[in-house]
Amino acid sequence: MFRNVHACVTAQRQDKAIYGHEYIIGVDLGKLNDFSVFAVFDTTLNACVYLDRQNQIDYTLQLARLEALARRFNARNVIIERNIGEMFIEQAQRAGLPVTPFQTTAASKQKLIDDLAMAFERQQIAILAEPVLLAELQAFGMARTAAGNLRYSAPDGLHDDTVIALALAWHGVQSGIQTQPFTLDISW
Repeated sequence: MFRNVHACVTAQRQDKAIYGHEYIIGVDLGKLNDFSVFAVFDTTLNACVYLDRQNQIDYTLQLARLEALARRFNARNVIIERNIGEMFIEQAQRAGLPVTPFQTTAASKQKLIDDLAMAFERQQIAILAEPVLLAELQAFGMARTAAGNLRYSAPDGLHDDTVIALALAWHGVQSGIQTQPFTLDISW
């Protein structure tokens, strides 16, 4: 599905925001079998600069980790897949995170993945040399279902969580969704 992946491995890891840069975080939630992944994207550099991948972690702790990450990078937007994360999204919004929910349908997922594939094709994106990310990008594919529809995912038994988190972050860049930087609300 994705070509030129290795040519795009030019990003440098960042552990916090660089002054003058703007950041978006793409979030793919998981808990038990799947992983939750927070992909931090530096929109100034068009680069994924930080990945947080976790599994078998309570959602309360995941939210605390996401808040800390958003604060560290002064994230302007946190894009979270709505399908399994509605309660998580509500809690993130209550915590003051600048959340944009993403509703995944067959059509929206196809566009999400196609846009990411074109970014790699055109080498418009930079990624980290993270072995899990590279493996998931290389394994990710498209198959036709028995009903004739297209299905975008990792092969059975593999994961695609880093791909989806990256695609959500890239979607935020491409859609130009503007929100305010994260601010912690402690007025309670």
